[in-house]
Amino acid sequence: MTWHVPEPLVAAYVDGAVQGARAASIEAHILACADCRARVNSAVSVDRLTSIWSSVLDDAENPRQSWAEWLLTRAGVPEADARLVAAAPSLHLSWLASLAAVLLFAAWASNTSDRGAALFLILAPVIPVLAVAGAYGPRIDPTYEVSVASPYPTLRLVLLRSASVVAASGALALAASALVPDGEIAAAWLLPSLALITLTLLLTRWLALPVAAFGVAAAYAVPLLAITLDHGGVSTALTSAALQWSAAAVVVVALALLTADPHMRAAMRRNP
Repeated sequence: MTWHVPEPLVAAYVDGAVQGARAASIEAHILACADCRARVNSAVSVDRLTSIWSSVLDDAENPRQSWAEWLLTRAGVPEADARLVAAAPSLHLSWLASLAAVLLFAAWASNTSDRGAALFLILAPVIPVLAVAGAYGPRIDPTYEVSVASPYPTLRLVLLRSASVVAASGALALAASALVPDGEIAAAWLLPSLALITLTLLLTRWLALPVAAFGVAAAYAVPLLAITLDHGGVSTALTSAALQWSAAAVVVVALALLTADPHMRAAMRRNP
């Protein structure tokens, strides 16, 4: 090897003043060149290395809890479960802020017209389902590979994350309901929401969670939104006893099928 890293460049690299392609080139070189590697090693402060290593050990042994993890552990969720559950993207503040903005808009619209009321009744049940869609999946979850590689039942993780994001998004929807002037409309979204959520969880036995969630949400919301934008007057149908009883029936049947599945029962146990 005829080329070596000059001394001024070694000093600049150790100080962190070399970035990008040049830093990558130096790193590739010192991996193959024992002489340059020794010069870089001798230029690095032992105290600095000790400090960096101590910081890495501290982060690994005493990881800082996110707000979601803190709430989950206070609610009695085991620490190992809470850490994996809290990594769900739809428990991040950016997701929750987006969901809250949509709900606030829908609640405001319900004060303006019958179409606005219908918009709230369509969106409020769908919001928790969309939160479930962001709970787990290779294209959504940045910790997906870690979750798959960890010795932890995937189905249990899906159920725990789904329950957590439903609780968080459902609380937002309940808060938005307080802004809806009509009490019947403010409560009419609850049973349809439960029906959509349980149906989504049931479909995860055959479909990926995001696919199941987006499919269920679209099947419910898209036709109703099209009718609302075209004709209006959907709020009466959405608050009708027939729809409420139908939603309750879906919840009962879906829960019965979920609890009858041995894989689901195993995932629901505290120590699967």
